[in-house]
Amino acid sequence: MAAAPEHRRHCQEFVTQITDLCTRPAVRTVLKKGRGRPVEDCLGLTPHLSRLTRGHGARRAHYTVASLIALTTPTVPGTADPFDEETTSARPPDAGEESYQTAVWRRRADLGTTLATAIHHGSLNPGPTEDRLKILVRLGDDQLHRRLPTLVEHLAAAGTRPDWAVLLDDLALRAYAPGQVGTRWLDNFYQRLDTVKDPA
Repeated sequence: MAAAPEHRRHCQEFVTQITDLCTRPAVRTVLKKGRGRPVEDCLGLTPHLSRLTRGHGARRAHYTVASLIALTTPTVPGTADPFDEETTSARPPDAGEESYQTAVWRRRADLGTTLATAIHHGSLNPGPTEDRLKILVRLGDDQLHRRLPTLVEHLAAAGTRPDWAVLLDDLALRAYAPGQVGTRWLDNFYQRLDTVKDPA
């Protein structure tokens, strides 16, 4: 995998490219067919994704995120990302470039933050959502990828969606450091919530 800043830049570019592709109904239909499936079962996606994923590793993460974007209503190409680095506060003078970029990236919403935000908006029920997240962080990669489409459809029905670039970055990292990613999702989920479900 590329160094973090380059990889994250790629993640953002990949999302922009997939969102653009999804404005073409026929391509979007093809990308939807990759939902939850391993790469070897998604050969129809390869003509559209091979060039975009070349040299970046984490191929299943890319295929999964492409199919998830296709499952939701595509945004208008060229729309500014509300979390774009240009809109964030200036870098503190004592912060190194890479650590600053990491801090900026981590302010964007990961899966835990997205689920907690949906609860805050009254779109998802706290208890079942917390239980679902706890299950997701314990799953192996294959089962996680298979379950994400249903979760994303619930979020879309609730009027929200993950930050696709952050999700792609997390899915790529999770293959090597599942505990790190899962802990961060849970931390951000609970820190975003005002209350926590009572123990059973």
